[in-house]
Amino acid sequence: MELPFVSVIIPAYNEEKYIAKCLEEWVNQDYPKNKYEILVYDGMSTDKTAEIIQEFERNYPNLVFYRKNSKRRQVYAFNMGIREARGEFFIIFGAHAYPERDFLKKSIETFLEVKKKELRLAGVGGKIIKLFENRLAKFIALIYSSPLSGASTFWYEEEPHFATTVAFALYDKAVAQEVGGFDEDMLTGNDFEFNLRINKRGYKLFFNPEIKSYYFARSSWKGFLKQSFNYGAVKGVAIRKGYFSLLWLFPFGFLGFEILLLFVSQLLWLFALYWVILFGEGVRLAYKTKNPDGIFLPLLMFIFHNLISFGFIAGLLFHKRAFR
Repeated sequence: MELPFVSVIIPAYNEEKYIAKCLEEWVNQDYPKNKYEILVYDGMSTDKTAEIIQEFERNYPNLVFYRKNSKRRQVYAFNMGIREARGEFFIIFGAHAYPERDFLKKSIETFLEVKKKELRLAGVGGKIIKLFENRLAKFIALIYSSPLSGASTFWYEEEPHFATTVAFALYDKAVAQEVGGFDEDMLTGNDFEFNLRINKRGYKLFFNPEIKSYYFARSSWKGFLKQSFNYGAVKGVAIRKGYFSLLWLFPFGFLGFEILLLFVSQLLWLFALYWVILFGEGVRLAYKTKNPDGIFLPLLMFIFHNLISFGFIAGLLFHKRAFR
């Protein structure tokens, strides 16, 4: 069987510390060099990112291609990549990450195998293994390792399954074009909305944990606060765009419950139960991840739940302006 041609789309902005590792792993994939291309879109970086990409382009002239993304935001790079891609499949990947050397091969194998049984398959994604740059990043990652965060299943599931969203995914280009590419209103969470639209059109996405990549999880308190707020805002904007999930109403319920606590003392036992559940989850994750900081998870999760709740309200009220 002849292998399909794949286009790898990588947006990058000020990634001089990471882009070389990312590209090094991509140019050494266990896949025929004449069967894929790597399109790197530089969002007008002010460091040495462009120079590093261009060096790879010189060393691998028929494989790596440097492009400028004058609009800077990654969503524009995604759509530019889809338009310029020569492959019948494309992969959206991050410059702050790198793939296993069989990433491309396993992505294609998984797609072709699942496609035999599910004709409406649109894409496949895999497991992201986080590499922590500091203690705070490792601590914050505990949130996304828990179902209580509402995070996508690819962060914590270990078994292959059909999923609502997948990350660093291989997509069928024809399906992507049919659904209209990435929504440029979504300056944040554009991949999430794109996957929702794929599902809404009746297509399927599949998660295979054997497709592995590594992501450098950097974090600061400022970054955590902003990311958590945006996590909620994305859901609010998605509702404005016609998507809906009962789970997304959690922020309304959570904020409403906190307000009721001020007036109905009989609800305090429920609030206490909430903290008991968080404490139990913290202990579970501390044991599972061998990270003793898990015992502090309840406080961090409480802050997280409040931030996504306020972000959700902002997304509903202000649309994409919520991300500014």
